[in-house]
Amino acid sequence: MPSTETPTTTRKTGLLINRNFALLWAGQSISFIGDALLDFTLALWLAFDLGRGQSWAPLAVSGVLLSASLGSLLIGPIAGVFVDRWDKRRTMLRFIAVQGVLTAALLVIANLVPLPFFAGGHPPLVAQLVMVYAVVFLVNGSAQFTRPSRTALVGDLVAQADLPQASGLIETMANLSLMVGFGIAPLLFVPFGIGFALIADALSFAIAFKAIQGVKAPPAAQSVKRGERGALRREFITGVRFAIANRIIRTLLITYTIVLFGSGAVNALLVFFLTQNLHAPPEAIGVFPVILGLGLVIGSILGGTLAKRIGVIRTFWLSMLLIGVAAIALSRQTTLLPGTILGFLLGVPNGAMNVALMPLVLYATPRALVGRVMAVLEPAMMTAQITSVAVFGTLASTVFHGFHLDVWGQTFGTYDLLILLPGVLCLLAGTIAFLSLRHVRITPDAVGASAEAEAMPPPEEVLA
Repeated sequence: MPSTETPTTTRKTGLLINRNFALLWAGQSISFIGDALLDFTLALWLAFDLGRGQSWAPLAVSGVLLSASLGSLLIGPIAGVFVDRWDKRRTMLRFIAVQGVLTAALLVIANLVPLPFFAGGHPPLVAQLVMVYAVVFLVNGSAQFTRPSRTALVGDLVAQADLPQASGLIETMANLSLMVGFGIAPLLFVPFGIGFALIADALSFAIAFKAIQGVKAPPAAQSVKRGERGALRREFITGVRFAIANRIIRTLLITYTIVLFGSGAVNALLVFFLTQNLHAPPEAIGVFPVILGLGLVIGSILGGTLAKRIGVIRTFWLSMLLIGVAAIALSRQTTLLPGTILGFLLGVPNGAMNVALMPLVLYATPRALVGRVMAVLEPAMMTAQITSVAVFGTLASTVFHGFHLDVWGQTFGTYDLLILLPGVLCLLAGTIAFLSLRHVRITPDAVGASAEAEAMPPPEEVLA
């Protein structure tokens, strides 16, 4: 039986779809750039200012990553319950304000001006580190309220047929902001220090807040009606059960976990693969991530258009298969130029795959469950990435250390083998997605999202 998904080719919209989505997108885009700038600058500050010449500097930088991960993993699952209870636009406003205030609070420890209530005019090093980690934890914890709220709000502002386009626009700016942050953070850190990035990020939250204030959204679906009392544990379990029972969400959970588990190998071993397998000189190592990032941006741009032409489900599983092919081909390279070209080709389907996530979640999930579904998906994906980095890093240092194998004229060493394995995992994930979703019916609707949210049948009726 062929797929019953209907590509969307007959309906045209503007570049930014409608005024309300344009405001949401513009505010979030500025916030993405501010976040990326601060993330990279914070690492530079800890490594080359607070930790200059200290053996503990790498550990201090790792502490930021740990704090961010803990904020997401510990707060995310519970946040989804409250996101579903509350109005989505107001939730975004509240927690964007919290993020802005917390970020601005770090100016106190940025050593910009002497503080009379501290000896020497500056807080102790331990106090600075503790405050950095606490703010990073809370800012990332707050993001667990804003991100699911944004996903649900997009579903309320955008017609179902335009969801791939909306997701493509958001993913494009998210990926582009990483490139911008990576590129300009060192240039601004040297003359201005950490203060400029803190002020820029705090202002970006203020701009995002103002933009979302201007959004006119229909009444949001809420899991608990006014006057009723919620039950945290029961509501959370309802979300988990739905995620496991619904074919689309279950497939997303399984396949994204597989793909992101594989991606940890690239994150953990890329420097070693570039220098030992592609024979890249140290000064050229930074080129590969930039080219990969460019591929992600192009893939995000193309992903929305592709999904509207061939369908979001086909875009999803086809992207996973192409990621697998590109990763396997990359693992077989021995020089930098073809390796870099394949890095770009690896990024393009990766960007397209990420574009498919939000539309599929919104297609499959009742509006009053979006927060809890995202609270299942995002922690699972983050756990897969964190675990992967640890697993592949350990394998490279122990079981596969010094590994060498010749098979059918092909030579396999430690790092190329551990880059090849994620490619195989992506092929597996793409195959699972194809087999699981090939009979799913998604019928595009040109009606506004608010009417669609009321009329959309339960997910069990959407599945063929």
